[in-house]
Amino acid sequence: MHPISAQPTRLLTRQTRLIHASEGMRLRVVSGRLWLTQPNAEQDLFLGPGATIDLLQDWVVIGADAEPRSPVGSPDPYSEYQLVPLTAPVSHPAAWVVLWRMGIRLGRWVRASAAIASPGTR
Repeated sequence: MHPISAQPTRLLTRQTRLIHASEGMRLRVVSGRLWLTQPNAEQDLFLGPGATIDLLQDWVVIGADAEPRSPVGSPDPYSEYQLVPLTAPVSHPAAWVVLWRMGIRLGRWVRASAAIASPGTR
């Protein structure tokens, strides 16, 4: 599983990640080059800096594309990307609010049922 973060995530050359994005995720390449493969896709994609793609399924694999080997002593080459949800998270009301609303509905139902059951006693 992949963490969702506004901070870029680094992948070293040939390193891969599995992304579950059935809820909808936008992947943006910050630096380097990423290889991306999706289930049932006819071909893989190679994405460069600034490229974005909306992911809508699970089991998406991304990897940092192989780059020429850097000289000894220099920092390892890497690629960076960001994942953000396509929709804002839904706010769930507190449990007491849900129970309070259910109580109001139950009270209305009981009053309506009583009025129907005894129409002559008003």
